[in-house]
Amino acid sequence: MISVVLPSYNRAHILPRAIESILGQTYKDIELIIVDDGSSDNTAEVVGSFSDSRIVYVRQENAGACAARNNGIAHARGDYIAFQDSDDIWHQDKLEKQLATLQNTGADVVFCRMNRMVGGEKVGLVSDYFHEGFLPKDEVPMSIGTQTLVGKSEVFKQERFDSEMPRFQEFEMLVRAQKSFSIYCIEEPLVDYCLQKDSISVKPSSVLTAWNLILKKHPDFFRVYGSSRERIARDVQLNAKSVSDFAKRWRLALFSFKFSKSPKTLARFIKWFVL
Repeated sequence: MISVVLPSYNRAHILPRAIESILGQTYKDIELIIVDDGSSDNTAEVVGSFSDSRIVYVRQENAGACAARNNGIAHARGDYIAFQDSDDIWHQDKLEKQLATLQNTGADVVFCRMNRMVGGEKVGLVSDYFHEGFLPKDEVPMSIGTQTLVGKSEVFKQERFDSEMPRFQEFEMLVRAQKSFSIYCIEEPLVDYCLQKDSISVKPSSVLTAWNLILKKHPDFFRVYGSSRERIARDVQLNAKSVSDFAKRWRLALFSFKFSKSPKTLARFIKWFVL
């Protein structure tokens, strides 16, 4: 059985489509654990409108998405655990394909690519850095969304999400997991990542804090992921581009040089933030 953990906070208006994309999977042996993170809207009523015995509703005091996912993990009874976000949509065969990959390759965790969706239109791919196959131990596991992950339950019961992280919680968790477990990429996009005006994902102000926490928690980060420095610098600069406040934008852009001082990083910095 696959336990699917779905945290939600005041997302009753879009929650049904996420639930439907889970219950409509071609792989049927699942339990859907919906963790209501202290919502003040009608989330409980929305969940109650689904008469499916596979749904488990858990309500907690508001503590954030990390705590909600960890609560869901604690309730999970399946041999495998997957995660979904209330904003996003799974393709119908996502779990079936990922479970087959887990079993055929012997991987501990499998992730897939995502279609980036804005207003119902596909505007790009997420996780397009990665290619089909096992993730090398020195390849940084960033830009991998929780909604793409399926893995053996032991992985997530051992490596919980860190509630201190304001962003990149799945990234930091995967950095820990990668040390002990194998991670496999499916190139096919099996998730529609739907950006909303109020999505947490589009608020970039905590990027700098998150990176400083990651580097503090993982003092061997540069040694392990030295070959990924340029890619990380580019990602930091991309985050900086979306910051409207000039001072914060400039500070975050300069932070990219902590990872790489290559000609590419410098040229991109000048093009995006100087000219």
